[in-house]
Amino acid sequence: GVHSLLEENFPSTVISNETSSSDSSAAHHYIRAMPLSWSRAGVHSLLEQLQLSTAGFDIVLNCDCVFEPLYGKSWHLLNESIDELLRINPKCVVVSSMERRGPADGIDLFIEEMKGMEYVGSVEKVYYEEKRKIEIYVTRGLE
Repeated sequence: GVHSLLEENFPSTVISNETSSSDSSAAHHYIRAMPLSWSRAGVHSLLEQLQLSTAGFDIVLNCDCVFEPLYGKSWHLLNESIDELLRINPKCVVVSSMERRGPADGIDLFIEEMKGMEYVGSVEKVYYEEKRKIEIYVTRGLE
């Protein structure tokens, strides 16, 4: 799943909550889960709160956030947020994990719109599990 994808693509210091006192470079590597109000303003508010206004995030995870019958077309706001995160840090990697729940789930529309966002460089499906119908996409900025 997502954890395996992170382990394959990032150094182990990035996917740990602990830092080593003997390795000063690891002091800035950590994972923190935070809520985000989906909008460009919400992105800026969160980054200001975390004192990351100019740096942005290296990795952003979102899971099970697209399902039109329940959430409506709120995925437009998610795409707006992803686009803003990639504008601030084009090297940010956005990992989106979703469960397919039928042709009206909105995922295809979400992905198509994401591909056309101004600061999105690529959107790639990196994982699919047939049994549970799980898809994982990696979105990168314009580098």
